[in-house]
Amino acid sequence: MKSIATLALALALGSQAYAGEVTSNTTSSYSAPAESSSLWSWFVGGSAGYLLDNEEEFYTLHVGAKIGESGPLTHSLYLEGGWAEFETFPFDTEIIPVTLNYKLDYAINDRLSIYGGAGVGAAFVDTEVGPFSDDSVELTAQVFAGVGYDVTSNFQLFGGARWIWVDDSEIFNVPVEVGDDVGLELGARFKF
Repeated sequence: MKSIATLALALALGSQAYAGEVTSNTTSSYSAPAESSSLWSWFVGGSAGYLLDNEEEFYTLHVGAKIGESGPLTHSLYLEGGWAEFETFPFDTEIIPVTLNYKLDYAINDRLSIYGGAGVGAAFVDTEVGPFSDDSVELTAQVFAGVGYDVTSNFQLFGGARWIWVDDSEIFNVPVEVGDDVGLELGARFKF
């Protein structure tokens, strides 16, 4: 029995020696991860939305850059300016938040992605009570998440939700609560 096994092994090794180059028809599903790169490709965009608690519209404009990419993940930084107006008797408050934001995108496929991020900055608050008004600059922060769809390689539509917080303001040393809100938005972004 040992001689049959030895003969089979010798034939197998010998046939490999005379067969020439051996090729494999199997394919591997593994692919090496993409190298991380700092791309600095720029984009501009904006959105229109609705604040659920205050039942008011809000608008944003932003400019930023994709700063890195690793596989399906894309890292971006952008500067955003917004505008919203709240009317809560007897106050009429206009808020212009300006934030520096970090956004992380995850590509589901070539066109569809999900994103999330956060930002911090300053809110320029103008509050009026009857004929009196006062301005202040307050701390603001936000977190956001949503879905993006690349219509073309340069144009993206997105929709999402954000939680916005603005520190309390004062009008003539009287505290005015600005607080927080949740907004739903639709927007577009042009990539350079």
